[in-house]
Amino acid sequence: MGVISDTLKKLSGKRLGKIEKKWVFDASSSISSSPIAAEITKGQVGIVFGTQDGKMYMLDADAQIKWFYSIQEKIGEIQQMFLDEETAKSIYASPKLADINKDGKKEVLFGSDIGKFYALSSLGKLLWDFRTDGEIRSSALVQDNMIIFGSNDKNLYALNLKGKLLWKFKADSGIESSPAVLKGKKTQIIFGSNDGKIYSLDTKGKLLWQFKTNGKITAKPAIGDIYANKKNYIVIGSADNNIYALNENGKLEWLYETEGRICSKVCLADINNDKKLEIIFGSCDDNIYCLSCNGSKIWSYETDFWVVATPLILDIDNDGKLEVIAGSYDNSVYVLDAEGTFLLDYMPGVSVVTQQPGHYHDLITAEPGEYVGKKLWEYKTEGMIIGSTFITNNKKQKEMIIGIKEGKLDNLTYKKD
Repeated sequence: MGVISDTLKKLSGKRLGKIEKKWVFDASSSISSSPIAAEITKGQVGIVFGTQDGKMYMLDADAQIKWFYSIQEKIGEIQQMFLDEETAKSIYASPKLADINKDGKKEVLFGSDIGKFYALSSLGKLLWDFRTDGEIRSSALVQDNMIIFGSNDKNLYALNLKGKLLWKFKADSGIESSPAVLKGKKTQIIFGSNDGKIYSLDTKGKLLWQFKTNGKITAKPAIGDIYANKKNYIVIGSADNNIYALNENGKLEWLYETEGRICSKVCLADINNDKKLEIIFGSCDDNIYCLSCNGSKIWSYETDFWVVATPLILDIDNDGKLEVIAGSYDNSVYVLDAEGTFLLDYMPGVSVVTQQPGHYHDLITAEPGEYVGKKLWEYKTEGMIIGSTFITNNKKQKEMIIGIKEGKLDNLTYKKD
């Protein structure tokens, strides 16, 4: 009977297996930055994240604390007038892991709301720090022996690998967007600002061009050859509810409008093997979207609250097909079929699906003949999901690491029935 059941599931397009929790880590403080995972030294994986009480943690793959660094900076009298002492040391920007001293081990680079940028060794020891005059909510870019990040003091900073200032660029407003590098005719540093501008600088900090949107930009630009024409393009979301695609000269290729703010970086991935890159992202209109390279919607999937964190694109069950893993502020992790599915279960114009978003049916209603988001699995967590990453274990299985605002880090894995 089990073989027959499995065959029926495959024929109907349903996936076998389930998502289950492998471990949970309690940080005893609100988790404020998206977790990052990487091989810190050969064969040793580290999971790194920051908390609202100013701690940077590194865990091993089994959730054991390798070390944590606690920001000890004292808050001055003037700062106390404007800052909440309990959250003034918060680490909102995701850490950057990079071998900046060429010792074969990755260092940890991050900023905090107190305005300092820190470089820690792979063992969690302070190597150096650098002070700015505003909160640092921008993750660092390491490029051409420079460490580049933004601050709410309106400056984009470029430091050398020992923490000394090389140059800074003054924008018209604070910078919470993380910079990205575009390599084309010339190397460009691309980032957004709080007043809605997208900036391009050369590697010396000189302005090349800027593009104006109508909303705050906190998202990191995504850079990729979306058309498969050997040219890189910029795709970025804004609080004006739009996704923008620009060419390397800052000219608009297209925009796509949602009904909510877009806070985080989009994912670029070839989900249908056509060599072109699709655009996958979440919006504060509660939806997860997949767009074609030309900005037309392929599918969307509605959750019950905002989708703020950047999705993951993985083959979580090792079946050769990609899945979209997205966390929502409705406390759920959604695993969706990356290609969507063609909706054939109703007659044109007469829907038989009574939809309660994300729950009653795993297909979102749409116009006849549209591809729609298809839910494969859903996992309920203990709080709002602020970010995710993944590690690959020694069985070549991918494990999802989910950051939960309420202070938990969950490891979720696929298990075959």
